[in-house]
Amino acid sequence: MASTVFPAPPAGKTSKKETLTSGSSWTVPAGVTYVIATLVGGGGGGGGLNAAAAQTQVGSGGQYITTTVSTTPGASIAYGIGAGGTGAAGAGSNNGGAGGTTTFTGATSALGGNGGAGDQNSGNAGTATAAVNNGGQGGNNTGSPRAGGAGGAGVIYLEYWV
Repeated sequence: MASTVFPAPPAGKTSKKETLTSGSSWTVPAGVTYVIATLVGGGGGGGGLNAAAAQTQVGSGGQYITTTVSTTPGASIAYGIGAGGTGAAGAGSNNGGAGGTTTFTGATSALGGNGGAGDQNSGNAGTATAAVNNGGQGGNNTGSPRAGGAGGAGVIYLEYWV
């Protein structure tokens, strides 16, 4: 089960860090009984622009969650990386797509950010109180096609001691 209590690093062990950006499972190294997992949801895509005088919004960053997960050495832990939201098409006042949820078995999931609003004066609120800057840019009010940028993919950061 997930816990928000961060134990003191074990005496005589070395800190190791890994970044997971793809794949679907992680094998727990020998001797590791817990891992500190930081999950980042996918960023929302930017909003599209229909009229030069209108405004679009950037996509919201994905949720950022850090938790301690109890592990069993040698076990395989399933995870999923949240995809970035799609940027809105430039030929309309469309909203960007929402980012995907990042998961790690035993940890709280990190939700993806909302897509940015198209042709609006204010954007959608983020999905979390703590977020990262991986939302897509809004469509530009000059030039063509004025499409919103895609949101950045989520990520998982792991820290453990061996």
